Amino acid sequence: MGKIPQETIDRILDQLDIVEVVAEYIQLKKAGRNFKACCPFHNEKTPSFMVSPDKQIYHCFGCDAGGNVIGFVMKYENMGFPEAVETLAAKAGVELPRYDKRDEGESSLTARLYEINTIAAGYYQDNLGSGKGKGALEYLERRGLNADTLAQFRIGYATAEWEGLQKYCAARNIPAEILRKAGLSVQSEKGKGDYDRFRKRIIFPIFNERGNIVAFGARVMDDIGPKYINSPETVIYSKSSVLYGLNFSRRAMREKGHAFIVEGYMDVIIPFQNGITNIVAASGTALTPRQAAMLKKYADTAVMVFDSDQAGEAASLRGLDILIDNDVNVRVAALPPGEDPDSFVKKHGARGFEDIADKAKDLFDYKLDLLTQKFGGEKIRDKAAIAGEMLPTISRVKNAIVKSAYLKKLAERLGVNESALRDEMKKVKNDYSYRAVPETTDAPAPWNYVSSEIHLLGLVISDKDMFETMRTELGLHMFRDENIKKVMGVIEGIRVGDDTVSPGKVLSRLEGDERAKAAVIRAVAKADITEDGERVFRDCMACMRKENRKEELKTLTHMLKQAEKDRNDPEIRELLMKINRIYKEKTA
Repeated sequence: MGKIPQETIDRILDQLDIVEVVAEYIQLKKAGRNFKACCPFHNEKTPSFMVSPDKQIYHCFGCDAGGNVIGFVMKYENMGFPEAVETLAAKAGVELPRYDKRDEGESSLTARLYEINTIAAGYYQDNLGSGKGKGALEYLERRGLNADTLAQFRIGYATAEWEGLQKYCAARNIPAEILRKAGLSVQSEKGKGDYDRFRKRIIFPIFNERGNIVAFGARVMDDIGPKYINSPETVIYSKSSVLYGLNFSRRAMREKGHAFIVEGYMDVIIPFQNGITNIVAASGTALTPRQAAMLKKYADTAVMVFDSDQAGEAASLRGLDILIDNDVNVRVAALPPGEDPDSFVKKHGARGFEDIADKAKDLFDYKLDLLTQKFGGEKIRDKAAIAGEMLPTISRVKNAIVKSAYLKKLAERLGVNESALRDEMKKVKNDYSYRAVPETTDAPAPWNYVSSEIHLLGLVISDKDMFETMRTELGLHMFRDENIKKVMGVIEGIRVGDDTVSPGKVLSRLEGDERAKAAVIRAVAKADITEDGERVFRDCMACMRKENRKEELKTLTHMLKQAEKDRNDPEIRELLMKINRIYKEKTA
């Protein structure tokens, strides 16, 4: 998709009501002219999240998040701007302009690969529902999957044919080259064309966060060949950047505040079918920083569900330290011997699974218990080995109080001096070797705006008469804050077409400029609590004049001192005239 015309974005904003859209995601309650809720972007007990139908924006007074309906969908769904616009255009019934994909370079390839994967998924689904997939369908039914789940997860079947998908795509004028780029076909080593990568296997489409099919996992139904084979990495697929099931589970994860992490496709699908809808899989790999960051967007706590085979080695827990790096609370639940999430849920149901999860141990306790079982902890070398595994985990904890409590607990369990552990932790490196820990820098200061300017912006943004009075009597050049001046210019541009101005429309023209957008949200919040708008409007303009005179006098005085130092008489006379003029204006 190319650049979306502003008039198209305006049509979408005109057609949609932010209250209706936000209400699809969170429960809103009427609060005077506005609507309120607990903020979906940070934890709170008292609602501070407000949605204004008049201004068509949202604002949280707790975490300062705010924006228009596009910004809300972007933040809630973790979408880019084009994706959010496309999603809302569908809701609004507004058709977006189409562009020739051949002119779009890499973005065109990305769109083409999504398209071909969707076509391939349909082909595999059709196979499963036909006579060719009878055996595969019976196998899946024996595993406990119902028709709704098969459809939701788009599970299919690749026949034993060497060129089944190739022929299907060729009949639709899809070139062989794009199948290779999607990882769906493999070039023959003998140079005799391509053959299908997946054959005689059950197919599990792998979705990205947005629900696009980026790859496939394929499982045999017998013991011939590797149990699973997956798509290779492509332009749209990186195994380290995908959590299987996240597209289905992210809303429940956000609502419940925690996520279950399991190993494989069926470990997600069967629990999901049984009501465990906040569950994802790392697909057999150790968690990566990218996956941890994705998880953190939706949940503060991760419950790692280990089967008995996985739980045997403390080293397997090292990957969970990456979650701690992303400030995710980590708990570990171990299933009974011989069970995995798939089999356990089928036997004990969702309640049994939740009970196991409720008994999950904190990562610190789980790991320390496991290491104590392994090393014993009686000999000095054993204590050192346990500390060597535990200190990297503790060092990653961001909360100083929790970190100190863990160190104290470890010292007590090992029977060693706590100060010795603190000395050793200073040497800890994230890769479990040692180094000196560098000091961290302070976070940047929050944005500040000139009070009179930000207040005036809030008053004029939706009031045409006030804006015209301000522009005539004061002028946009009087604004010293460049961000507020930029917003005023945007408002003026909209007014040229005699268009209705709303904060939502203004925000749509500031995409990518977070500071200017923040100024709009802050300004509207100030205006909302203003009782006598007309009086405050006049006071703000008077205050701005006073502040500008003060700044101008400061500048002129500095210039006068320099002119006197240089003995530049003409410039001295000119500067004195300007200074006298300002003093006369002050007393007028």
